[in-house]
Amino acid sequence: MSEPRVLITAFPRFSEFDSNVSQGVLNRLEAEGVQGLDVVTWLLSVDEQGSRAVADQISKDMQVDGILHLGLAAKRNSISLERMARNEFSMNEPDNSGRLLDSGEIVRGAPKTILTTAPVHVMDEEFEHDEHICWSEDAGGYVCNETIYRTLYAMQDREESPLPALFVHLPPEDEISLDAQVEAVRRIATCLVCRPTYEVVGGLLYDAKGRILACRRPQGDAWAGWWEFPGGKIEAGEEPESALIRELIEEIGVSTQPKFMVEQISHEYDDRSVKLQIWDCGVIDPNSIRLVEHDEARWLSVDELLDVKWLPADLPIIERWKREGIPRT
Repeated sequence: MSEPRVLITAFPRFSEFDSNVSQGVLNRLEAEGVQGLDVVTWLLSVDEQGSRAVADQISKDMQVDGILHLGLAAKRNSISLERMARNEFSMNEPDNSGRLLDSGEIVRGAPKTILTTAPVHVMDEEFEHDEHICWSEDAGGYVCNETIYRTLYAMQDREESPLPALFVHLPPEDEISLDAQVEAVRRIATCLVCRPTYEVVGGLLYDAKGRILACRRPQGDAWAGWWEFPGGKIEAGEEPESALIRELIEEIGVSTQPKFMVEQISHEYDDRSVKLQIWDCGVIDPNSIRLVEHDEARWLSVDELLDVKWLPADLPIIERWKREGIPRT
């Protein structure tokens, strides 16, 4: 099987800047590659022609599996994953061709915004513990925003499903080193086009009445409104018990010692595979819970198990417990 092909683009220097970190990252990726990917690199001009280059090739049936645009965000201190592009110019300085457009639509009559086609939930899972990588809803009004808008708009005419496409704004090297940014972009590119498998652990927590704890994903999450066992992804090198202890502290502010694994199941989502372990964590005081990453928690008896909408990976376990009873701690 051939490796997934991803197009990665960047820009040269512009305005008063002596260099552009996106070009530095692109040069490294061109020389060193990304393990498991077939990387194609393009350096785009900082003008209208550059903003159209990828969109024009999409209309000609470009043969890639994903598109990753990189650009400099000189005033940011984090690596920003742009959630959307806006159909408007808002330039406060000319591009490299001398063009200066401080208002107006990029594509006349087109949608005001277009969301990224990147796998948002996969990105969330990959970078949830990376404080220097975050989502942004403002791609600016310069050539960066124009480029990703034209790319996303061009894909609306494809007969096939849209390619995963994302714009990433990179901060200056004095905020995050070039080595660190290169590694982050490698991970982003891999998430963009490769279906990941996650080892996940969840906590089975009881109250004094034998009810179990369920937590609801908050608004803004890819699975907002769905319920789950508290827990999360097992990081590289972690044991399941250690991962669960860490996740329970981070998510609900509870420190407890997992006792034993009560369930193990695999589930195939559209964008990823999950191998889920559920561990008995014993009885806790409900008043000790402090929700950090969820917007609601409920204690459920066996008769109430299906009163909430469980995540697909959790649901088969819950349905069986509804028939057979909740395991006893």
